[in-house]
Amino acid sequence: MSSSLLWAVDVYGKVYSLSTTRGRWERDKDTLLELKRVTAGQRCSWGIGCDHHVYLNINPGEMPIRYREETYENQRWNPVDGFTDVLLPTDRWAWSDLTGVTSQPLHSFLLPSDSWEWEGDWYVDQVCAGGDPTETGGWEYAVDFPANFSREKKWNSCVCRRRWIRDRRYKARGSWTKIPLDHPKQPPLPLSDVSCGGWEMSDQPGRYHFLWGVSQQGQVWFRSGILPQVPVGQCWEEVEAPREVVQISAGPGDLLWAVLWDGQLLVRTGICLDSPTGSSWVVVDSPPVKEGGTIHVAVGVSVVWAVTKDYKVWFRRGVNSHNPCGSGWISIGGEMMMVDVGLNDQVWGVGEDRGLYFRKGVTPSEPSGRGWIPVSAQWGHSKEMVQPRSVTYRVHTENAHFPVFLHCIRFHVFCMLKSQRELSNEDCTGQSVWLRKGSMRWWRDWKPYRWVDVAVALEQSTNGNGKRDAIFFIYFTQYDEKKNLHVFISDVTVLVPVLKENSHHAFAVYTSDSTKQRWPLVLAAQTEKDMADWLSLLSGCCCEARGIRGTPSRQALWSVTSKGDVMVHEPSPCLEAPAHTLPCDMMFWLQVPGHLRCVESNSLGVVWGIGCDGTAWVYSGSGSAAGEEPPQDTGTLHTQTDGRTVYIYENQRWNPMTGYTDKLLPTDRFPWSDDNGFTECTKSTTHPPSPQWSWVTEWAVDFAFSGGTDKEGWQYAADFPVTFHGNKSLKDFVRRRRWVRKCKITLTAPWQEVPPIPLSDITVLPCLAQSSMEQVPVWGLSDKGDVLCRLGVTPQNPGSSWLHVGTDQPFKSISIGGGHQVWAIARDRAVFYRGSVSASNPAGECWYHIPSPSKQSLRQLSVGRTSVYAVDENSNLWYRQGLTPSYPQGSAWELISNNVTKVSVGPLDQVWVIADWVPGCPSELSVPGAVCHRLGVGPMQPKGQSWDYGIGGGWEHISVRGNSTEALRATPSLTGSTPRSPLPARPLPTDTTPRSPLPARIPLSQENGNSVGL
Repeated sequence: MSSSLLWAVDVYGKVYSLSTTRGRWERDKDTLLELKRVTAGQRCSWGIGCDHHVYLNINPGEMPIRYREETYENQRWNPVDGFTDVLLPTDRWAWSDLTGVTSQPLHSFLLPSDSWEWEGDWYVDQVCAGGDPTETGGWEYAVDFPANFSREKKWNSCVCRRRWIRDRRYKARGSWTKIPLDHPKQPPLPLSDVSCGGWEMSDQPGRYHFLWGVSQQGQVWFRSGILPQVPVGQCWEEVEAPREVVQISAGPGDLLWAVLWDGQLLVRTGICLDSPTGSSWVVVDSPPVKEGGTIHVAVGVSVVWAVTKDYKVWFRRGVNSHNPCGSGWISIGGEMMMVDVGLNDQVWGVGEDRGLYFRKGVTPSEPSGRGWIPVSAQWGHSKEMVQPRSVTYRVHTENAHFPVFLHCIRFHVFCMLKSQRELSNEDCTGQSVWLRKGSMRWWRDWKPYRWVDVAVALEQSTNGNGKRDAIFFIYFTQYDEKKNLHVFISDVTVLVPVLKENSHHAFAVYTSDSTKQRWPLVLAAQTEKDMADWLSLLSGCCCEARGIRGTPSRQALWSVTSKGDVMVHEPSPCLEAPAHTLPCDMMFWLQVPGHLRCVESNSLGVVWGIGCDGTAWVYSGSGSAAGEEPPQDTGTLHTQTDGRTVYIYENQRWNPMTGYTDKLLPTDRFPWSDDNGFTECTKSTTHPPSPQWSWVTEWAVDFAFSGGTDKEGWQYAADFPVTFHGNKSLKDFVRRRRWVRKCKITLTAPWQEVPPIPLSDITVLPCLAQSSMEQVPVWGLSDKGDVLCRLGVTPQNPGSSWLHVGTDQPFKSISIGGGHQVWAIARDRAVFYRGSVSASNPAGECWYHIPSPSKQSLRQLSVGRTSVYAVDENSNLWYRQGLTPSYPQGSAWELISNNVTKVSVGPLDQVWVIADWVPGCPSELSVPGAVCHRLGVGPMQPKGQSWDYGIGGGWEHISVRGNSTEALRATPSLTGSTPRSPLPARPLPTDTTPRSPLPARIPLSQENGNSVGL
């Protein structure tokens, strides 16, 4: 029984084979070999290496491959010397081929490659042309060249010749060898695809085949001269094609199909033994898909399969030698990246999960088959049956007769996984109720990433103790198999709307595991209302599962996403514990109605926010202290509005004929683009951030553009993306202008507007929960950079008026910390400290200049009880050293970390940041903004030790200035109740008391070092 092989190449270029005699995947013995493409014939395989050379692998066999080299020794008779190699000038060469045209001395014969070896030395052929042996040393005689030669020497025999022979043998069978370059004509390097076929067209015992190739320039090439004795062929011949080709497939017979760059298909007609390159091309339409066309085609004896850009599989009906174009397309179930047709028209495919699949039920009467089944076999010497799912890239069958292959390799059919919740003995009396079913789209989390239509269902279970839990199911179909994903609602850590391509109604479902992997479950509803209903239902189940009810407590952590959604987390005592700290990825975040750019709070229940348009808002929901029962009143709801400005850029380049025009160079940005020029943004294709937003103005030229503009709004530069300026010069060859349009969102939320001054930053004094004060200090910056101090703020009253604090320049960031320490950053990047601020003198007296870090410009800072942190323009995080009550300005800046966009320091000096990127984030999820917690912060280590990475990306702001929940320690007794936590309550020892990680209190006489209320 002959062996059949299935070849595979992984994404790293490694070559594997699956044999019917061995029944397991084996890597090629040449570990240095790397191939990009592979194609197999009846007795050999071809491949394209990563070095762009063509490689050949001939199957081992009993019959050796030999090739006989021959040359002729020619002589002429003269009266002096008799027969000699001194010939006439018009004669042939002394050593030549049969015709005498080509000179072929013995030393000119070299081995074509290292794959060949000589089987001996040169020897004289003792058999003459007529087939009879000679007795004259192999010489044949004739009157003259090129007359007929005979072994008999006659009186008029003036010339003679004899043939020299030397055999060479192909020794590289069973291994991949490089095909030598053609001489003198160079081959069509580099090739991007190859395909061999045609071996069933010949009745010869060797059945030589044809080899076709496609170059990276889209040219079609044919390898001529491939014979059983010359397996490598002779040279490449170009076959003219009407358009550029990207992929080609040849069948065992006379079928040849090719894929064009635009997704259309070509069929070569007129292929036969006498004309192996065919006669003409015929264009065939791609399968009926919305866009993209065909990306791959595979040809058999009388079948053609195709894969379109959306990875759908298609079968061409009516294909045969008399009608190579067929009659129409039939859609086949399943999604594949590529398919290949073996002998007997059996079909193999590589799925989107890079697993290997076989088309079952393919017969002459039913050539399209009945379904896909995964192929599993032993991997190397392992006894485990596996699929090379993570590595398979391209497969090709070689002499793979299906009945032999089926009996020699064990197949595994993957059954649909049924998600079952394991119930304990006490839960056996529970019952399940379906709350809601629906249909959505799911962003599939493996390549190729795309939206998949799914069915969803939320099932709630109730056990005998009345405890409820729920499971969220996602049902989908893959390769004709029904599968599902499931998420336990108690494991969900956040539900948040996201902006995803081709969908305006998408939201992400995070769990602890998906947060660690940086890969949430992303779903898209059909409408905005449908998404809101699902988010409300799922959020309600999450809160019920975690025992969270009512409005956020005064200790809550607040955050804002880049989309403007407000999120809140209820802290537990272990969140800031020195040991056994709650990991960030286990924090549960709940969305609060509203749309803001930033939120700041403190432990007394004062919560302020700023919208994208600068409007100030105060949270009107009733907060509860830690351990208190939350009130039933959800707070007063108000109509909240927010505005946002959308910018697009019009780009032009100058040319001598027309001046400035939108006809740009191929390497330039789009004529209409975003700021960096990478994304095309036109007036008609640019929409508000989500369907909740609506346009309130029309597009207009923005003249208030940094750098200045001319009277038409243009800015000029020498080239993209050089710095632009408003005045045109002779060296300015490109220009741009910015167009602006405003949009607005209106919603009902527990936020009360604080008119009339638009703000750019806000800060609230952080303090402990037991603190008491008549007025809560609140500072802010107007959108013009003015420093403001809010008077009369209490947890029940947002204050009466703003007090202007004098400055000699506009500011951009401000923060107030323990002991009324006010720090700020000016727009010219200078740092200032406000002196003499106190409860009796809320505005302070004067500003003190603080040097910035060397060669760095700070942009945002946050002040805690005894520490100050700042972020510079290069996203570096800095810590202010040397802060003491007698010298509150500190002494120097120390670099802590990079990759930080925003920092928040709380009343316990805890440090939280928004990181631009965290380790482990896939390149496909390039959205910045992840919540991170500084671990190890304490009195002896105020700078902390390491980072804990939490939820992200897409987060833009965080505030921990309201969390003064301290860790617990052992005490003789425990009184009171613990704060609400999204985690299951942990049993506490009876001998624990609160312990503060803060340093000892400072004498009251040292005012600048005190925390308020201590």
